[in-house]
Amino acid sequence: MARKPNPLLLDFLDKTIDLPEVDWETVPAGVNPEVVWEGYDEGVEGWVPVWFPTFDTVSGKSYGEFERASLFNEELERILMAMHRWPLWGSTLHKKHTMAFVLLQLYCELMQLCPRIECLR
Repeated sequence: MARKPNPLLLDFLDKTIDLPEVDWETVPAGVNPEVVWEGYDEGVEGWVPVWFPTFDTVSGKSYGEFERASLFNEELERILMAMHRWPLWGSTLHKKHTMAFVLLQLYCELMQLCPRIECLR
């Protein structure tokens, strides 16, 4: 059974659409966008990036495949909400660029290189 990518990543994963230019002043030192943008496990539901946690850092409990995919999706939606881009909208190019920055933000948060952003309601 083939695993499907997260629907929010469909335009992002389209190789015919160019990635955005990187403003290196906004990327924390030591972060390689290629690592963030290219590391997906196509054998896992949701194509969760390899750098996304496989266990709860507080309890040590391992995440199952679908739980991990759900948590990844929740994190993407949280960041999109904080950016006022939820639900994801715009042209395919605009969606790809938005998701590129969402993934960089999530990676930086998980690696504790930047603060976690929250949606103010």
